[in-house]
Amino acid sequence: MVDEMKGSLSGLNEEEAMEFHGVFMTSMMGFLAVAAVAHVLAWMWRPWGVAW
Repeated sequence: MVDEMKGSLSGLNEEEAMEFHGVFMTSMMGFLAVAAVAHVLAWMWRPWGVAW
């Protein structure tokens, strides 16, 4: 039974895992960029944390 569990937990080989990681990181950076722009635009519209 131990011999059967030599592979990764995900079932991906190293090449597939590296490809998935690249797509995941690209997607995450895109999401963070969109979120940052949205926060800047929202702050420009109605600033928060500013004493009136």
